[in-house]
Amino acid sequence: MRSFRRNLMIGISSLVLLFLLLFVAIPYFIAGPPTPLFTARNHDSEGHELRVEVFDSENNSVLDETYELTPDERISHPKPFRFRVPGFEIVDYTFKFTLDGRLTETYSTSVRPWNTVEVELYADYAESRSLSVGEITV
Repeated sequence: MRSFRRNLMIGISSLVLLFLLLFVAIPYFIAGPPTPLFTARNHDSEGHELRVEVFDSENNSVLDETYELTPDERISHPKPFRFRVPGFEIVDYTFKFTLDGRLTETYSTSVRPWNTVEVELYADYAESRSLSVGEITV
């Protein structure tokens, strides 16, 4: 009876380790560490204020921060743990970016370990092209 329990525990432990290896460790070796939640880069010759708000699918606020970006500065925000593990949470999120309190762009996506929302700031205020939002997946 004791050897059956021991074999059962070894079998269960092996399955847990195999699960972790297949769904957590191997993807990290292939794709690298998880990417940031978002990145922003100021391509303009002037500084700008960028407010970043992130909402979940039920419109609950997940993040609300304001950044002062100097010319040619790049910032990023790390992902919370729940987004770093593949398959742990797949829910649509809405990113709202407000540039200098005047221009607002929104972007919706499912946050996964290896996708990042990218924001680029340009000097084209007159043409309403000063804020470009997209997504990069590794």
